[in-house]
Amino acid sequence: MSATKGNSARTPLSIAMRACIPGTVAAVIISMFINATMLAMPIYSMQIYDRVLSSRNETTLVMLTLIVLIFLILYGILEYARSGVLVRSSVAFEKVLRRPLFDAMMRAELDPERRQGQQVIRDAEIIRESLASGTVAVLCDLPWTPLFVLLCYFMHPVLGSIAATGALVLFGLALLTEILTKKGVDKVSRLSNDASVFAASALRNGEVVRGLGMGDTVLERWCGQQSAAVAANVASQELSSALVAMSKFARIAVQTGVLAAGAWLAIEKQISPGSMMAASIIIGRALAPVEQIVGQWKRIVACRGAYRRLKTLMNEFPQAKTPVSLPVPVGQIEVENVVILPPSASRPSVRGVSFSLQPGDSLAIVGASGSGKSSLSRALAGVWELRGGEIRIDGAALTQWDRNKLGKSVGYLPQDVELFVGTVADNIARLSDVDSRAVVAAAKAAGAHDVILRLPQGYDTPIGEGGLSLSGGMRQRVGLARALYGDPRLIVLDEPNSNLDEDGERALGQALAQMKAAGRTVIVVTHRPQLLAHVEKVLVMSFGTALAFGERDDVIARMRGNRVAAVEQTRAVSAA
Repeated sequence: MSATKGNSARTPLSIAMRACIPGTVAAVIISMFINATMLAMPIYSMQIYDRVLSSRNETTLVMLTLIVLIFLILYGILEYARSGVLVRSSVAFEKVLRRPLFDAMMRAELDPERRQGQQVIRDAEIIRESLASGTVAVLCDLPWTPLFVLLCYFMHPVLGSIAATGALVLFGLALLTEILTKKGVDKVSRLSNDASVFAASALRNGEVVRGLGMGDTVLERWCGQQSAAVAANVASQELSSALVAMSKFARIAVQTGVLAAGAWLAIEKQISPGSMMAASIIIGRALAPVEQIVGQWKRIVACRGAYRRLKTLMNEFPQAKTPVSLPVPVGQIEVENVVILPPSASRPSVRGVSFSLQPGDSLAIVGASGSGKSSLSRALAGVWELRGGEIRIDGAALTQWDRNKLGKSVGYLPQDVELFVGTVADNIARLSDVDSRAVVAAAKAAGAHDVILRLPQGYDTPIGEGGLSLSGGMRQRVGLARALYGDPRLIVLDEPNSNLDEDGERALGQALAQMKAAGRTVIVVTHRPQLLAHVEKVLVMSFGTALAFGERDDVIARMRGNRVAAVEQTRAVSAA
């Protein structure tokens, strides 16, 4: 258990929060001086009422005013310094959390039930803004409330009692705010995220929405979700506004009570008029942080919820340790009894598949739809984690490789090609600095160079979000060029010819021949028999298991013989 606690204490989120400690400590220290400078105003009031008005000494008035102005200037400088410290503290938090949060978010996106990219980014922003805003400053001022109340007691017990009662009332309102608004804020966050996710999904599928006439239906569903989120937000806002109004009333009532009691005590000669005014200023300063806490409680609850969600995400997807850097792979692959369970699935899509490839081998994975071909290709490319078994590249398991470094030696073309916002060259270069020579070489290897040159701006053509400005075949060619960028040693292509025409098929065949000649290890998932002419080995998949694996001609002959035997057996049974 102690080891578990130690690991949880070193999560990226906890490290990011610890990065804020120096700034927070500095803010607390600065707050001490800020609140000390605020005592200048009540002292100034006491001197004006008790000394200047009675003595009518203008020189004393001028000197006191100059002194209080110096303290007010110091107060402004300290407020600015505290704000700057908190802003830098929030930047430190975001900087430490940036990479591990993005990594955890990307891993969560693989699971359809855990996709929360927009919510994760919004949660990190909520915490960062809370650290940079006045929320932390108010919390730093809050410990001074009892001290200011105690000062009122020193002036007179009656004034101290009224101040303490007012502080307790406002603290009670803060507690009431916590009880009444917690569920509402969480509900608003959940409903808003659901509406945002649905809207993003509708935008991604805009072509289908328009083509199938689903616009009204999609709009109606989104409006329903948005209306529910807005209604929950309005109810939460109304409740928060009511509680804020109550807190303002309570503060003003307490200040009025202190002023009235001070006037009565001054009439009774128990305190001076200056003490009356000083007590009113002090109690206003004492209750201000509590009132502000009530006003910002919704932000505090949202920040707490965001922290809780990020903590859950980080615990579910802990940051992987950086493995020892291994040399560039040559392309040897060993697949040993792998079991693959797709995200959010209850049954494995691949079970007990084993095979091995030497550098320069080429393999076609064939089988009916749903046989596990794409699942296996994702696992080979390191996209999906294994539930059982092992995939080794050059003898090292995938878990022993640094995924980012290994990915530079792997060419992967998914079945559904997604491109990034940018130019054709940006996408082929995998969003890294564009090496024109390498980009053109990859495009030529994919047979896409001549087609790209026909685009309006050639390689500099902006393709828009998701590559929607390109045809399906063109997206597939650019995706293939991206897979071949950097001369990868291992190439995994999932249905690379699903959107290609005859010219594209020929270009793909030539690309496969060039990969084979260059000694690259190539794995192709395909339904079309044309590509079998360009591979040496075949793996036949059926319902997640391997039916046959071996040399292409042997496997084809074996599968053909099995089909002939099955047909003859069926005929014999029918004749009988």
